[in-house]
Amino acid sequence: MNQNKQSQVIMYYTDSCPFCLNAEKLLLSKGVEIEKIDTEAEPEKFAKVVAEIGQDSVPQIFINGQHVGGFDDISELDMDDELEPMLGL
Repeated sequence: MNQNKQSQVIMYYTDSCPFCLNAEKLLLSKGVEIEKIDTEAEPEKFAKVVAEIGQDSVPQIFINGQHVGGFDDISELDMDDELEPMLGL
């Protein structure tokens, strides 16, 4: 069993976003826990993120505090075998 410390994953999302669902499925398939922040329920938190990263689309995913982007970005990282190392897997 892998004893590495699992990375902290935060995803800003909305319930109606298909890309958010796909990102969640991909991350869950890796066995990681996701801290999900609903941008509609907590707009003030998302406003701070938008100001920081300059992007207001969802999902916005952070791994260990590093912004990695959205679903397309993590999919590409996964295809390039870079996502699991980022996740501490």
